[in-house]
Amino acid sequence: MSILDSIITTKAGAPRITIFGKPGIGKSTLAAQFPEPLFILTEDNELPGIQALPIAQSFNEIWTNIKALLALEELPFKTLVIDSVSKLDSLIVDYILSNEPMGKGGAKAGTLTAACGGYGAGYLKAASIHAALKGLMDKFKERGVCVVYVAHLGVTKHKAPDCEDYDIYSIIMNHEKSRAVYVDDVDCVLFCRLKSFVSETDSGRNLVRSTNERVIMAGVSDGHVSKNRFNMPNEIKMSFESLAEHIPFFNGEK
Repeated sequence: MSILDSIITTKAGAPRITIFGKPGIGKSTLAAQFPEPLFILTEDNELPGIQALPIAQSFNEIWTNIKALLALEELPFKTLVIDSVSKLDSLIVDYILSNEPMGKGGAKAGTLTAACGGYGAGYLKAASIHAALKGLMDKFKERGVCVVYVAHLGVTKHKAPDCEDYDIYSIIMNHEKSRAVYVDDVDCVLFCRLKSFVSETDSGRNLVRSTNERVIMAGVSDGHVSKNRFNMPNEIKMSFESLAEHIPFFNGEK
């Protein structure tokens, strides 16, 4: 048998999508527009009428719930949403600190910097837990379920090798290593914002003005974290219908 006989034609798989933006922009509302969503809540998103598990109070609760969903023979949802992974990050930090052994004087480490023996080991532990949980979530993709991660907006410092450091919009996490879990190995990172433009005043100052139109930034930018694997335009109207036009799993393209 020739190696050529093992060649297959790949099919469009269920996407894994990270959505982030400032409070009130409509991240959870956008996630709720996806087909038959089930929300795994880590905080109250105040959306009425959605299907959701009770708000998780600990990382162990989230892990147990995801394992229980995976064990179901038939999945009664087509989209699984974690809202939000930023609050999930706080629960993971609490989990690590609560499991720290007593140190000298009977005190536990109070920060990730000091946790797990220090020297950055606490941050590595948090990133490994995020990666393990995302590995569980990836199993839903294998079963044809879209996975959406909702995250809060933060400003991080980008260290560039060929120019001075600068600030960019990104998702809030305890460290870049944890942030990378929801940026590097997903199919889309979508930055939701108000459409804006720059105008010049009579004095020569440049002012950024925003409209009431909500948009999704899907292309690579030096000013914010975003990307996609579907050849999306840089800017898309903020709605599931507009996104679905560019995602093969939803629009029927191979």
